[in-house]
Amino acid sequence: MDRRWIRRQCIGKGSFGAVNLAVETSTGRFFAVKSVNLNSSPPQAAVALENEIRVLRSLDSPNIISYLGDDFTEEPFSDEACRNLHLEYLAGGTLANAAASGKICERKVRAYTRSIVRGLQYLHSTAGFVHGDVKGRNILLGSSIGVAKLSDFGSARKISGAVEEELFRGTPLWMAPEVARGEAPTPASDVWSLGCTVIEMSGGALSPWGNTWAGAAAEMHRIGFTDVSPEFPSSLSEIGHDFLSNCLSRDPSKRCSCDELLQHPFLSDSPAITGPSREASLIGTK
Repeated sequence: MDRRWIRRQCIGKGSFGAVNLAVETSTGRFFAVKSVNLNSSPPQAAVALENEIRVLRSLDSPNIISYLGDDFTEEPFSDEACRNLHLEYLAGGTLANAAASGKICERKVRAYTRSIVRGLQYLHSTAGFVHGDVKGRNILLGSSIGVAKLSDFGSARKISGAVEEELFRGTPLWMAPEVARGEAPTPASDVWSLGCTVIEMSGGALSPWGNTWAGAAAEMHRIGFTDVSPEFPSSLSEIGHDFLSNCLSRDPSKRCSCDELLQHPFLSDSPAITGPSREASLIGTK
């Protein structure tokens, strides 16, 4: 899709690129643009963005951020060449930012978790992908309470089939033990990361393991090769703790699938705050 647009302020930065607000000149509508500078960024940044573009083009779920297009640009007043991914813009920011501002009440935790699990259920069962990096920073929130959508698919890969590129393998403190040991991500490893994300938003900590950081190598060894697991937040109910136990078994075969998690009382007994409708800011359709 040929879209003329203007880049506005930066609204987020990751390991491999930046996200800016953008405005479509013909309509004045806003969207988000994720960009990698092809001249100065490491090669894996472009690989991750191209992977994300390929994956998002094939997805269509109200619980996953919407692909709106992609292009290349030569940035004005510089020699920068950028690869850009156009995305649906959600006004609520990231789940990580919401959690960092204070503990999220259990009613909202249940609503956000239900949206995330629905997105993962579609991704695993219908689309046949593993996300590979589920965490609060990769969950975007709508302006209506309860709207949460999976984003950042740079680490996503097909559940079956050969991996064409060696992709980024996720974030250590949200990483499943088997992935920390070097095994390929699976739907079960996404479920572990989901459990870590529930702890993140329930506990108000910077990570599911608390606010300490011993370095990537030490953390991955602890997660992959010891018997420790994240501590469940005391603020969560007994039902919430049971839900987490179904996500955070160190044996991946004992973790529930997303189909099973949607039947758990933590999600099934929770009244919906809002439906997973598309945001009004969505530009275009697939």
